Amino acid sequence: ETHPRRTPRARRGAGGYVTMPPWAPVKITHVILDLDGTLINTEQLVDEVVGAVLRKHDASLDTKSIRNAIEGVRGMRPLDGSRIIIENLKLRKDGAADGPALTAEELLAETEVELNGRWGEVNTMPGAERLLALLRRHEVPTALATSTPAKYLSAKLASHPNLLQHVACVCTGDEVRRGKPDPSIFLLAAERLGVDDPSSCLVVEDTPLGCQAAKAAGMRVLAVPSIQNFNLYSGHADELCRSLYDVDPARWGLPSFDDWRELVPGMSLDRYLPLTTPIRMRGPVVKGFGRGSKMLGIPTANLDVAPLKLQADALAPGIYFGWAAVAKEDPRDVGGSVYRMVMSIGWNPFFDNAKKTIEPWLLHEFAGDFYDQELRLHVLGYIRPEANFTTIEDLIKRIHRDAEVAKTCLALEEFAKHADDPFLVEGLVPN
Repeated sequence: ETHPRRTPRARRGAGGYVTMPPWAPVKITHVILDLDGTLINTEQLVDEVVGAVLRKHDASLDTKSIRNAIEGVRGMRPLDGSRIIIENLKLRKDGAADGPALTAEELLAETEVELNGRWGEVNTMPGAERLLALLRRHEVPTALATSTPAKYLSAKLASHPNLLQHVACVCTGDEVRRGKPDPSIFLLAAERLGVDDPSSCLVVEDTPLGCQAAKAAGMRVLAVPSIQNFNLYSGHADELCRSLYDVDPARWGLPSFDDWRELVPGMSLDRYLPLTTPIRMRGPVVKGFGRGSKMLGIPTANLDVAPLKLQADALAPGIYFGWAAVAKEDPRDVGGSVYRMVMSIGWNPFFDNAKKTIEPWLLHEFAGDFYDQELRLHVLGYIRPEANFTTIEDLIKRIHRDAEVAKTCLALEEFAKHADDPFLVEGLVPN
């Protein structure tokens, strides 16, 4: 740990990205959490709905322009963000060049209709309930500071009505005159928590604007980015973690998690986090980027993310282990059994993927490809976050190390028994 009075030095986290150690002159005593993109996964739904409405008013907009416009206001109050999107994209009603300008109220009303019918699809972010349970168990005073107006809050949490039941106070975007990046909402949360010194508060945020607001409030900031361009967080976050799985509260003087396990005591590099609930997914094997075999010598059996959105959203981007089964419909097909696997899910920073991918590596030598055959995955544990490696050699070395961690974990009885799970073995036709 870094001593509070020492000059901090940048250090490289387990994921290969640089973070700054905490150097707060006072102990962190209170935690303030953002909601959207931090505790609940609304961002993808909002992006989908808002993007469709924007295209309705300007069919010429490409995916990149829409994404940049939406990400540029992520963290703002809905009406504030709508106003800036319209201004930046110069939107007019129904795309008519000589038509009246679209108003923020009109854009918000259109998106509301669609979103209000779909908030029930929203899941909690991976690790959110784990973090809230830790704070509750150790009685750490916790507040919510969200840009969401009060009238939308219950709808967003309809599928998770008890998520905030132990949060000491809730501050919504309509309770302050100015939204993020203005610090007002965080100062309001501190006031309701009875905090005298804002620097004793740790804010957990997913957006650059939210981090900027928390910093302006004089608080310590832990970023868990929902935007892939991490440079946008520079100067606004004291620490950056790729997911809530990777948050270590002990670095801030808070109680630590006790569910991470080390394969070898004292060797924290080789550790794993068992999933509270295993994640199952199945689908036909699809062609990937062709780089697994050609560039890395590591053939992966990719699945299409689109039909598996619910399962994919339940996993933070990162590296996992578990069991895989390859079903056979023809005796000439390969597979027909259950295999150990290590899996990457996310955007693969080294290759800078434009979309999320599911890339399991089955730890077995197959006689041939098995495209279009059904692949079943039973995901049991988390190994590490995604990382951007300096060289392809470093990437290959780390993937092989992940495979060794997976093999060791799957030999443990708590994970080995899952190889016989009915989801995997039902209807398999062995060679």
